[in-house]
Amino acid sequence: MTDITKLSPEERRALLAQARQIEKLEKEQRAENLEALEAIAKEVVPESFKLLQEASDNLAAAKAKVFTDFRDYLLLKIETMGVKSNQQSHTVTFGDQSIKLGYRITDGYSDDAGYGLAMVHRFLGTLAKDDNSKKLIGAITRLLQKNGKGDLDSKKVLELRQIADRDYPDTDLQRGVEIIQNNYKPKLSKWFIEAYYTDATGVEKSLPLSITGVNLPEDVDLTFLLPKED
Repeated sequence: MTDITKLSPEERRALLAQARQIEKLEKEQRAENLEALEAIAKEVVPESFKLLQEASDNLAAAKAKVFTDFRDYLLLKIETMGVKSNQQSHTVTFGDQSIKLGYRITDGYSDDAGYGLAMVHRFLGTLAKDDNSKKLIGAITRLLQKNGKGDLDSKKVLELRQIADRDYPDTDLQRGVEIIQNNYKPKLSKWFIEAYYTDATGVEKSLPLSITGVNLPEDVDLTFLLPKED
């Protein structure tokens, strides 16, 4: 490494000029690279988006057709077998292929559930501040935690109801949880289709129906995107 304190003024000026030239060249190279990235994006983004849009449209059309094709089957199944109206999915199998159709719901509560929550919190305010009460407050608080969408978990509310009925009957806790449960309004999340098949070895496998689930061909090498081991 060069000790610049031992260089003559002319040598230091030459070294500084060289460093500035290198910095200039690096900036120019970076600018060229950014222009190249912009040019590549201009070419591949619209084409790739169009391809993905077509794939999405094809999946939507396939989903609509499958539900339409199975409509008569499902109506006849409900009529013949007395399927309960709250059954969320139906699996139809023929040979080594199965198709599962149905819907998913997410938890939801009407605004009146807030009155029940207020009663529960009023009950918590009446508890003593000893260790046992702190544990109970912590347990109830965890059971009433809301998810990322701001909804209560119906399974946890049911668990809290069981605790209230067993250990705290005729209290604001029991009455509050009852109000919450009475205002349960589940929301339709999505209609789904899943497909399965049994391979030659007798193993059941799912048919990928999302772009994430589809495997890439073996000749597509993307290992350069993965973290490198030290």
